Amino acid sequence: MGIVSSTAGHGDGNNGKSKDQKVVQPTGDQPEDVGHSQTLWILIFRGHPRDIQSTRVTELSIVFDDNENRNLTIRIKGQHPIFRVEEVWDLPPPRTRPHFYRRLAVATVETTSDLDTKLRDAILGTHVNNTEPDWTCQNWVGDVLTTLQDAKFITDEEGDNALNGMVNYIARAPWQ
Repeated sequence: MGIVSSTAGHGDGNNGKSKDQKVVQPTGDQPEDVGHSQTLWILIFRGHPRDIQSTRVTELSIVFDDNENRNLTIRIKGQHPIFRVEEVWDLPPPRTRPHFYRRLAVATVETTSDLDTKLRDAILGTHVNNTEPDWTCQNWVGDVLTTLQDAKFITDEEGDNALNGMVNYIARAPWQ
């Protein structure tokens, strides 16, 4: 698996899934082939009903082979102390979803199959912290970026740039 820069444009033994994860599977089968890619994005949504820094919502999206209609959104749902990871396949483009604010490219990962789940599994294997009361989806995205850096899916520079960009866009919301 190779890594291509996108600047141009703790598992539980269940394959990264916990019993609390909701999974919505994709429809249709895609033939296995060579020369595929998965582009990881950070999605940022305005807080609702009040848009302040602490209410901005962050999610991750994997777009397969640059096809915006073939995507996987992975996000934290719930609240302390019962956060869980949810994955939803083939959502409409982020810009059409309510409260959408920004999309930041993290990296494009080259794969040999459109069915390759290594990137997804690494994301799902990232620890969900239900012990710290001030932990949020924003912290989770930062934790995922560290996991992906450690696993060499993304470079340190890509992870740092994505995290800094996310923090900058969140900071544009009012403090209180």
